[in-house]
Amino acid sequence: MRWLFLLSAAALCASLTAPLTGALAEDAAPKPAAVDDGWIVTLGGGFQLGPKYDGASKAGFSYSPSISWRRANEPEGFSAPDDSLDFSLYDSRSFSFGAVLAYRAGRYAASTPRLYGLRDLPWTVEGGVFAEYWPILDRLRTRIEVRQGMFGRYGLSVDLSTDWVSRFNNFTFSIGPRLSIGDSTYMRRNFGVTPLEAAVNGLMPAYTAGGGVKSVGLTSSLEYAWSPAWRTSIFAHYERMTGNAARSPLVSDIGQRNQFSIGAGFSYAFRSGD
Repeated sequence: MRWLFLLSAAALCASLTAPLTGALAEDAAPKPAAVDDGWIVTLGGGFQLGPKYDGASKAGFSYSPSISWRRANEPEGFSAPDDSLDFSLYDSRSFSFGAVLAYRAGRYAASTPRLYGLRDLPWTVEGGVFAEYWPILDRLRTRIEVRQGMFGRYGLSVDLSTDWVSRFNNFTFSIGPRLSIGDSTYMRRNFGVTPLEAAVNGLMPAYTAGGGVKSVGLTSSLEYAWSPAWRTSIFAHYERMTGNAARSPLVSDIGQRNQFSIGAGFSYAFRSGD
């Protein structure tokens, strides 16, 4: 990792020795009008066809909205299609951190006879924190999200991701690996089967899921900028259930380890606060 420290040191030296401009300007000279005041607000959303719940063999459609904002004089950032909605508390070119929110669909016994007797998992919102670091500016991004479930879906989950980002003309392409971890409460809620549930179901054995790695995967996206305001994208996500999640009868008996998702998104950016 020595090269990371050398890269950081070089960036710091460059910022400290950058030439100053306008220091000798005459006091009477009028200041140019500010052209970078205000904010750029981006609204968007994405449609996705993917598993109805973690480990499911059947797919369904879903939609997730998105919103982001930045100063008009700040460069546009990068966001992967599986990033949670985030609110930066600190943001620089190479590092940022803040709060995140994520929506999670529910799992309901009425949706399929194979889930008969199992408790419902209601939809929920997960809240937590994120940190993001670019070892190679505008090229290589690393990100971690730590989220806590609410509304009957209690449990802690951690998502780690890395993305290689390439921009050419109006296109932005990204691809990178994923790793998802859950604590014992999260895994037990999502993949456990109690003895009572097994007895009522009649076909599924009881199972206790411990904490650990839930899945590994890969996410890729391709975005096209039609104009400074309008953008569209397509994306694909592959996830393979591992460990205690893969051994759960919810996955091994009635679901599947390989999880595929595809989708399309759009965004519209406008200036606010002039």
